[in-house]
Amino acid sequence: MSLTVNVIETIGHPEHRGVSRAGRSIELIAVVVSRRVFAATRAGRTMLPNYALDRSGRVFQFVADTRAGSALGMAIHAGRRRRLDRIALSICIEPHPDGPNEPQIESLHILLHTLLARHGLGQRALITLAPTPAGNRRVVPYLPPAPAVAEEWLTLGGGSSPEQELFVFLLGETYRPRGGALKLSQAFALHAARYNLGAPVGRNEPVPLVVDGRRFNFQPFARDTLFNEGTDYAAVQHLSALFDPQRPRIPASGLARRLLEASYRVTLQASKARGPVIGVETLRPDWRFHQVALTAGFGPPLSGNYHTADGAYAVQVFAGETLYTPVSEPAGCRYLSATDPRDPAYEPIWRETYKVAGAPYDPASPFHQRALEWKLGAPLTGIYETSHAGVRYQVQVWAYDTLYAGPDGVIRRMSELPRPPQVQAWKPKPAAPPPLPATPPNPLPPSQPPAQAGPPRAGDPSWPPRPDFSILTDHGGARERVLGRIEWVRASGDFIRITNGWDRQHLVEVFIPQLARVPGGNGGRLLFHRIAAEQLRRLFAAWEAAGLLHLLKTFDGAWVPRTIRLRPTILSNHAYGTAFDINAAWNGMLRVPALVGQPGSVRELVPLANAHGFYWGGHWNFDGKGAADGMHFEWAVAR
Repeated sequence: MSLTVNVIETIGHPEHRGVSRAGRSIELIAVVVSRRVFAATRAGRTMLPNYALDRSGRVFQFVADTRAGSALGMAIHAGRRRRLDRIALSICIEPHPDGPNEPQIESLHILLHTLLARHGLGQRALITLAPTPAGNRRVVPYLPPAPAVAEEWLTLGGGSSPEQELFVFLLGETYRPRGGALKLSQAFALHAARYNLGAPVGRNEPVPLVVDGRRFNFQPFARDTLFNEGTDYAAVQHLSALFDPQRPRIPASGLARRLLEASYRVTLQASKARGPVIGVETLRPDWRFHQVALTAGFGPPLSGNYHTADGAYAVQVFAGETLYTPVSEPAGCRYLSATDPRDPAYEPIWRETYKVAGAPYDPASPFHQRALEWKLGAPLTGIYETSHAGVRYQVQVWAYDTLYAGPDGVIRRMSELPRPPQVQAWKPKPAAPPPLPATPPNPLPPSQPPAQAGPPRAGDPSWPPRPDFSILTDHGGARERVLGRIEWVRASGDFIRITNGWDRQHLVEVFIPQLARVPGGNGGRLLFHRIAAEQLRRLFAAWEAAGLLHLLKTFDGAWVPRTIRLRPTILSNHAYGTAFDINAAWNGMLRVPALVGQPGSVRELVPLANAHGFYWGGHWNFDGKGAADGMHFEWAVAR
């Protein structure tokens, strides 16, 4: 993967700048950190290097490689004074108050890697300049700052398959609308690709956010905002983990509030780059749209909160959902994805949603139809053509995934392609505790097994340990606030009949390909609550990636409108479409679940389920002796 594609910005006409190298070949690549040279370069004066890196990591080319720049001058090299510009490529770095930052380090390493390979040079060609006691300058070896990612990750290299290279290409397309140029050596990019956080909906902010004297870098993605502290770039954290999963409310102050406000600001700045933004742009904790978007995990806003031109609706487009309400219902909040296509609001609100992409709404588009089927949130582009490795593709970027079609015309998802080695190998470092939030944080990093689980222990009924979160209960109305209110009457036995249309508004069909051949899996299609559907899909994908699918013997149901068998006045989470059962024959109600190594055991699946926000019924101990509901998994927290 070369930096020369989509990253280096040429200034003017580099091939006409500088002077001839007078027949001399390039022997050295000189790296200098100089405020004076950089200022002169940006001012367009004669002191021009071949390349320059600013504080944000942007790379500029002022003079072509074939010509000599004018930034190095005379220096002692190989025992004599020489004019270095004739035999060297010069790279000037703008000084940063805290030393080289992550964007600069990453850009520099990719640039050096590219130039060394292009000109057939070894590491010994890297030099910088140092003063001598006599006041002259001499050439000394240059040792670049350590990158955040191992150097062998900076290119895909020979071990990558064509499918992995296509993934990287499409990921670059995913970054174009709002995230800038893809830098796959950057921690945020690796983390978002590894954990499927969707498209970037704003840039990696070059200016850190300062909270209580601590500096935080951040970048908003469709499913979450990522951040890290200071120069600890690999210690990536999730904004969603700062909120109490039982009561995810917008706090009055603290790091979570500041990051949430910053996410609004950055994503709307990205929208302004594509066209004017209308409506209220600031975070309003008292507005229902904003609270619902946080609670349901719909990500940052892509539009302001505004009234449609005809005055009929209030609307705001978020990455994962468009929220709207008729002006006659000022306290209402409807989901576009739950709106019947026959509803008068359906087409007007979809047209508003496409405005954030700067594209016309075409309900007949096969890309649009696929995006509806797969619940991909808001479109970030229209459909366009591009090419990779000599093959033409149609592409449309959506918040939750990028769709593409090759010469065969079949529309596919980028997320289904294999990740390249550097993405598969990515693991965030443990992070220092953030400033105390207004609500207790969720201590588990998303999409990772809890560290305390350890390896499976055969015959141990206490393994795995409980996660650091609990179930979503009716205490204080918490479950209704998150999942919606179900009104019901008894049908027969434990079964109920929903009377207020809750199921039509909140349930979506989810395709889980891993269930297609599992007995009871209904070809992989099931109904689940919209708030948890994407986490469910990621969970089964994670089980597959971990080589655990062989443990799935049977699938024994998801959405079933009924009450809890042992508490007939309380609705089961199956009625809310947030629970599913597997391997019921080996993990019956009020029995000790099958142990690790025994037929039908699901215990090995639990750590990843916890990491994806699902609580295991085997952790309920009904009789103090281990009797539980081991077949049962239910969504509990947004991840």
